[in-house]
Amino acid sequence: MSGNRSDARAVRRLAQAAVAGIGVFAGIVLLLHAVRPEYDIVTRFISEYAVTDPVPAAAAGIALGLGAMALAKALRAAVPRHLEPRAGVVLLWVFGLCAVIFGVFPADEFPTVNPPSWHGIIHAVAAFIGFVCFSAGSLLVSFRLRRVSGWQGHARLLTTTAALSTILLFCLYAELPIVGLVERVAVAVILAWMALAARALLRWAAGGAPAPASRAG
Repeated sequence: MSGNRSDARAVRRLAQAAVAGIGVFAGIVLLLHAVRPEYDIVTRFISEYAVTDPVPAAAAGIALGLGAMALAKALRAAVPRHLEPRAGVVLLWVFGLCAVIFGVFPADEFPTVNPPSWHGIIHAVAAFIGFVCFSAGSLLVSFRLRRVSGWQGHARLLTTTAALSTILLFCLYAELPIVGLVERVAVAVILAWMALAARALLRWAAGGAPAPASRAG
């Protein structure tokens, strides 16, 4: 990618789209927390809001997925080709796709529905794959950015956040009695990593980091 202003504008638009996706997801989830107090945040999953409010729950998942895809595209555009975190970016794309899927296919009420419905199974599988891909992808991207000139400061914080996300992934599937609270913390860390990456990209687009080498050829 060349360092011209049209490139910077494209990265800025993608980073802004990522921020919008984060904001929409967080806003809907917080709203559902407020209007559905019967879902105990300590023991119930976020996705269970889809049982009573499928449309806003689906909108939240889709917004998160599209935001993650925009972030992945912006990262690919803003990093020199020879340092591009290809595997990490692909995994972030998969996470985004999985977020759209687990948004579209609502979860079952846990543990009431047994055996689970077909859409509940799709939701659970997509969520598991998505969380695993995000943990691995965010780590790979964060480590790779440590080698990119001008990004080292951002990369250190991103690496720490990605590592925390990975730890919380293991806690999430450890069947703890506070699984709802663990999931909410894990999701908050995911949103934090995405927000930090988007902020770094916006600073790059504004001229706060060296322009990458040309991606032509």
